[in-house]
Amino acid sequence: MKDKLSAKRITYWIYINYGIFMLGFLVLGSLGTDKYIVWVNFILDVALIAVSLVLNILLFQKKYQAPLARKIALLSVTLCLGAFTCFAFLMPENGFPAVLFY
Repeated sequence: MKDKLSAKRITYWIYINYGIFMLGFLVLGSLGTDKYIVWVNFILDVALIAVSLVLNILLFQKKYQAPLARKIALLSVTLCLGAFTCFAFLMPENGFPAVLFY
């Protein structure tokens, strides 16, 4: 049985991805600086951002009727979380250690 997507359902799954992102980042970040935990956290964050980005792109299709401000806000949050992931894990020149490469 084919499940139909609606704008409301896509938005719902984007919100779930944001919640998992925040929960995973905080829980895995509080477990310590073991290299395997940091890598799992990074891979989880990148996967969730990728899924959220795909869902955001789907939401911008003509057949999904949602307010443009909501679409832009969700896309902005996704891009900011992606930038935060890059900043937190990969850029040592910004004050944080490059936790993936220590």
